[in-house]
Amino acid sequence: MSIYIYGIIDSNEKISEAITGLNGANIYNIPYRDIGALASDLNTPVRNTDEDRVLEHEMALEKIMKKYTILPMRFLTVFDKKDNVISILNEHYNDFREDLDRLRDKVEFGIKTIWPGAIIRDRIENAYRKAQSDLSSSADSPGKSFMKEKFGKYKIDKEFEEEADRCIAIIDGFFNRFVAEKRLEKLKTDNLLLDAAYLVDKEKQSDFEKAFEELKASPCDLKYLFSGPWPPYNFVTKTNTSHGHE
Repeated sequence: MSIYIYGIIDSNEKISEAITGLNGANIYNIPYRDIGALASDLNTPVRNTDEDRVLEHEMALEKIMKKYTILPMRFLTVFDKKDNVISILNEHYNDFREDLDRLRDKVEFGIKTIWPGAIIRDRIENAYRKAQSDLSSSADSPGKSFMKEKFGKYKIDKEFEEEADRCIAIIDGFFNRFVAEKRLEKLKTDNLLLDAAYLVDKEKQSDFEKAFEELKASPCDLKYLFSGPWPPYNFVTKTNTSHGHE
């Protein structure tokens, strides 16, 4: 038998309601001081990592987060025995306690913003090429032409990023009043303008959702993927452990 860990919670109490996790196993709390590790016992290894298993993991966390502050552990964090779980709770207690205090009564929202990056880059490039063609000289040496080409790519990339920064600042401005922390990743691909995670106080959750509706209604050529509320996956500083295994 192995012990599957879903996350760390701000309670050492017994879980009063019946909550199931992977393979339908009941979830219980392994207490340590004033915190605990959410666990379920697995009689067989979890080798199937398809979407159903991931959903079982996430659904368990979503149920727990309604009552407790939770630090989600990575999917498929498994320990051989309870003593190893206690050892982790002891070793990282201060880190867990600090995160639990910081994340209390907060949830995470995710927003991905898609923009027509290829079209925007083409527009910038065409404008630059046109301006350069008006200034170009047939007498340029191969070396000078090469340097102009390199500089041109730099200028196009720079203007593309500046355009991205302007759009991101506008998007982010809708939410700043309602967030405690944020993680913004720019241009993971040319068309993925922004991959954002926002940490929001539960009491400001409705305000945040209204701000997103206002953003969607604003006139612009952008598409949004909105998710949440979730447990604070992107705002936990200590979830990976050397004693757990997949």
